[in-house]
Amino acid sequence: MGRRGPRSSDGDGDAAGVAIRPLRADEWQALREIRLRALVDAPDAFGGTYEDAAADPADAWQARTAREGTILLVAERAGRLVGMASGGRAPTEDPMAELHAMWVEPAERGTGLAAAMVEEVVGWARSAGYPAIGLGVTTTNARAIALYARLGFTDLGLRMPLREGSEHVIQVMTRRLD
Repeated sequence: MGRRGPRSSDGDGDAAGVAIRPLRADEWQALREIRLRALVDAPDAFGGTYEDAAADPADAWQARTAREGTILLVAERAGRLVGMASGGRAPTEDPMAELHAMWVEPAERGTGLAAAMVEEVVGWARSAGYPAIGLGVTTTNARAIALYARLGFTDLGLRMPLREGSEHVIQVMTRRLD
């Protein structure tokens, strides 16, 4: 953990000066703040809604930072959180990790930061012994789909609603780790 300043593989920017690190359990308020920013910026990229997240009590946010068997990463530039990603066990019968809650603030996109954050979660999943990692991405998010494909994720052809009542659909992508 804690890689600093990776270059983008496509050469379109520089993430120098950004630290990727695990979020500490006592930073639950920072998690709430960045999650709410992400939901305002990209409301159709997450299974939850801003309204639901904003209404969650403090103990729910505290619990998110203390879950066993998961990783919750943040990207920090000059004391400001500019990205987040998390990993845990996927809700599948076969053991598999899942990348979720991935978001990079707009000013940091195209710098290589998103790829670096994904690779940190992939590294966590590999070290935890998972043979594969999966994710769900909204089918209309071409930029994210292209990023995941560049990083070795393949489309399983599985589609499902983003959340109940949403017209948006996610596609499931996976990457072998062994």
